Amino acid sequence: MTSEELNRLGMTIPDVGFRDQIDQFVETDRAVPPAPGGILFLGDSDIRFWNDGGRFAENFAGLPVLNRGFGGARTWETLLYFAETVLPSRPRLVVYCCGDNDIAGLGEKGVASAVAGFRLFLDQVRKQAPFVKKILYLGIHPSPSDEPLWGFIEQANALLRPLCRESGGLAEFVDYLHILLDSRGRPRAELFRSDGLHFGPELYRQLGAFLRPRLGPEED
Repeated sequence: MTSEELNRLGMTIPDVGFRDQIDQFVETDRAVPPAPGGILFLGDSDIRFWNDGGRFAENFAGLPVLNRGFGGARTWETLLYFAETVLPSRPRLVVYCCGDNDIAGLGEKGVASAVAGFRLFLDQVRKQAPFVKKILYLGIHPSPSDEPLWGFIEQANALLRPLCRESGGLAEFVDYLHILLDSRGRPRAELFRSDGLHFGPELYRQLGAFLRPRLGPEED
């Protein structure tokens, strides 16, 4: 999809970034083509930073995983870069984590952007990537440093849950707030980096353990 097409569909696109990281993915895939039928992790810095310290490879050892997290991706960028990030590996399963930055950048308008962006992502999968059998949507999460946005995050998730439920089995909303929140319902600061925004090593470890049983081969 192009920016013009997304604008016609009603999405606000204030800017498009991270082309350098996408070009690096393209070069990597050209040099070593990824094996088809694996598990693609796609999204923003929550996915990208999973690579730090070898955690991604460690958490998912033995599974055919590929990390395509880039920058501070917004949902429109997962659409604009669909051909470069999704199609080359022909994954059977996509773990999708995006929407946080729509809300961070657009505030209340980011709710509609996050929901519309994922709805269009589902459409793109149906049209261009029928080899994808399942999408696990990691719910948009609150962080200690973004408290003014928590209400918008709740609104977005309240719309994304039924969107996944009504996708005909293509998408599943994955709620992992039981890992993230304390007994008062607030994000556990010790699970985040010092910036209070990005995931720390222990959160990645727990989230990885929670996801692993959901990443097994599809039953016939």
